[in-house]
Amino acid sequence: MEKLLFTLVTLVVVSSCSGQTSSCSNNPCPKYQVIDTHEDFEERHYVDTDWITTKLSSKDSNSLIAAAKTLRAFCAKQKEAGHKIIDGWPALITTAEGNDHSTSLSWFLAPGSKPELTDTSVTMEHKAATTIYVRSYSGIPSLIAAEKNRKNLCEALVKAGKKFNPSISTGAHYESYFSFTHHNEVWVYSA
Repeated sequence: MEKLLFTLVTLVVVSSCSGQTSSCSNNPCPKYQVIDTHEDFEERHYVDTDWITTKLSSKDSNSLIAAAKTLRAFCAKQKEAGHKIIDGWPALITTAEGNDHSTSLSWFLAPGSKPELTDTSVTMEHKAATTIYVRSYSGIPSLIAAEKNRKNLCEALVKAGKKFNPSISTGAHYESYFSFTHHNEVWVYSA
């Protein structure tokens, strides 16, 4: 029951960002170059990107709602204070397994955004240019679909002889839950 509730809350949180087509034609997205295309995944090289991130206290619906509220309030306060925040996609839910198990919610900061950190629960995260293996899928985003696609991506990477970090995975969501079409991705970082 908790997994189902977490999935439903994820959908609502992602939908609160604002509507967007899968190509991000109305809002900025991180720039990348497709290095190689395989049957089950793409190998992409992303440029340096900036994100605002907040950690979830646990992997449940209440924590996800709280994280989304935190980021939403942070952005609203920044805009009220006159700091430039340009809405972008995607919204990321990242899980890191192992000793430092954590789950976080991140929103892309489009180039030109100039936030000033005033909330200790929000961090600016600079991600250096890197290679990411991406499996895209359609349908309403859910935790079950993301887990299934992550498993399929990892199996395809092993089969293709790709080295990757199995401890960190990211779900990237681009549209409102209420959109007629959905473009979802699972990201696994190269090792």
